Amino acid sequence: MADPLAEAESLCRETLETLGSLQNPPSEKIAPLKNGLQNLLMRIGESKKKIMVRSPQGRELSTEVLNNASKLYEVVAAFPQRRVDDRTVEDVSDRLGLLEDSVEKLEIYWKSFEYVTT
Repeated sequence: MADPLAEAESLCRETLETLGSLQNPPSEKIAPLKNGLQNLLMRIGESKKKIMVRSPQGRELSTEVLNNASKLYEVVAAFPQRRVDDRTVEDVSDRLGLLEDSVEKLEIYWKSFEYVTT
């Protein structure tokens, strides 16, 4: 079975590359998205190291992270076919927010176990 967090991390990296390769994007709108994605990459990387993400509930939360990363990638991958306007940036921002929420739930899950055991 593949590691959902490793796949999510890979999708986030591809999403970041796609955002970086856009031709003439509105940088004031794309820069916060790129920064948020880089922050999430660090948080996902940290979560991958935690043993609790291998538990049944941890796997469920990891799968949620992967699903949201996939949806974010799909929206960003459609950019080259569409013009980057306020609506598309808002769609990406919404998807990024969902991904942040799922990563936060995962972090709360494994941090609660670390807190109890220390």
